[in-house]
Amino acid sequence: MVKRSLSLGQWLEDRAGASTLARVVLFRNVPLGVGVLYTLGFAAAFVFMVQLLTGVVLALYYAPTPDHAYDSVAYIGERVAFGSIVRGLHHWGSSAMVVLVVAHLVVVFTLAAYKRPREVTWLLGIGLLVITLAFSFTGYLLPWDEKAYWATNVGTNMVGTVPFIGDFLLRVARGGTELGASTLTRFYALHTLILPGALFLILAGHVALVIWHGVSVPPSLWNTEREAAERLREAESARGYQVESARYAVFKRAGRPFWPDVIAEDLAVAVVVFVALLILALALGAPLEAPADPTNTSYIPRPEWYFLFLFQLLRYFPGQLEWIGVALLPGIAFLALVLLPFLDRSTERRLSRRPIASTISVLLATGVGFLTTSALLSTPPAVVEERNTRLTAVQIVGRTHYRQFCVSCHGTSGEGSSDGPPLIDVAAVRDTAFMHSYIEEPQRMARSALMPGFIGQMSHQEVEETAQYVKTLSGASGAARS
Repeated sequence: MVKRSLSLGQWLEDRAGASTLARVVLFRNVPLGVGVLYTLGFAAAFVFMVQLLTGVVLALYYAPTPDHAYDSVAYIGERVAFGSIVRGLHHWGSSAMVVLVVAHLVVVFTLAAYKRPREVTWLLGIGLLVITLAFSFTGYLLPWDEKAYWATNVGTNMVGTVPFIGDFLLRVARGGTELGASTLTRFYALHTLILPGALFLILAGHVALVIWHGVSVPPSLWNTEREAAERLREAESARGYQVESARYAVFKRAGRPFWPDVIAEDLAVAVVVFVALLILALALGAPLEAPADPTNTSYIPRPEWYFLFLFQLLRYFPGQLEWIGVALLPGIAFLALVLLPFLDRSTERRLSRRPIASTISVLLATGVGFLTTSALLSTPPAVVEERNTRLTAVQIVGRTHYRQFCVSCHGTSGEGSSDGPPLIDVAAVRDTAFMHSYIEEPQRMARSALMPGFIGQMSHQEVEETAQYVKTLSGASGAARS
């Protein structure tokens, strides 16, 4: 008896069910009305793959120890072929992932795609958002520069404010009581080993449920009077969820094939996102400040934009009330997102007819937007360049005071005028303490001084910030004399 040889396609079907898998995943219809807003989930998954690939390249050169982390990151950007581009893609990709995951969540909420039977799909989506933010936070420390160190210091301190278990959580987060080698090793392990595996598992379950239940129909089509009439006709032969399933099948038959129509849209959006990331990586690169200095207590940390709202919220709950802004309010918001499918159980999906859900969403968006904007306006950048001198955050604030009180007499760069002497190179002959005292009470430091005292117009802290900035005017010497 002669045995017939199997073709490759038949062999794959026999061993792995290839054609069945392709039919389930690719050769299916998406319902009528699915448009470009539905591509955001695919774009987020694509950016995750970019992060994974660039992260592997970075990990080949990175040394996760306080003594070598900064140098290894600098080496990647300066010496490794295309290293600055790879690091730029990874840096901007983290922001892109947050944007895309949040945008996808907003679209799902607006379209009421969290309703039956997609409750578990929504919960897994919330899990993806949490892991995305955890990726951003743990990756933040790895460059081990000033911004990374102090922002992580503030972030882990927030965990320590949680009542009763704050100290325990702080030790778990840092691997001890202080931010150091154990913290960096712990964050590196989370960032490269634990979080990628967790995200893969949740993403696989999320995608499987999207395929199983199908993509939701836009509310403008689902809840219409025309469809209501069809629903009544179908109700004669079906009841409950069977009615919705039958209606969904109608929309699906009238829709488009996933392959190649919808996947082409997904890929087009992914290409646009990648080109945008590449442009940002080439034009702006990835920032790297001075090496972390645990003794530099004058440094004012500024977290990435997606954590600014939480950073600003803490200002309204100082001292012993800090845990309200750290744990209570964010916890309530998170719990509301988790319980949303179980609280909003009506069949109505149009946002205008979901007053409770729409009101909560508007309040949440307004609150986050207000806090983020306030933080952007009130928190100075930690480091800027001026006259080839790198200014700290304290000096940046002092520059604001200098321009308000001193520039009319001493000039923009300390060059002086008919009303005041030059301040160029004053730091070479006077220390900061002398300048501080002189600004407060000039006549106490020099009886012949004509400058008025500012102790009544400026606080002690503002005077110190101004003195710190005046110290940098020594760098203006060459510019002013040229």
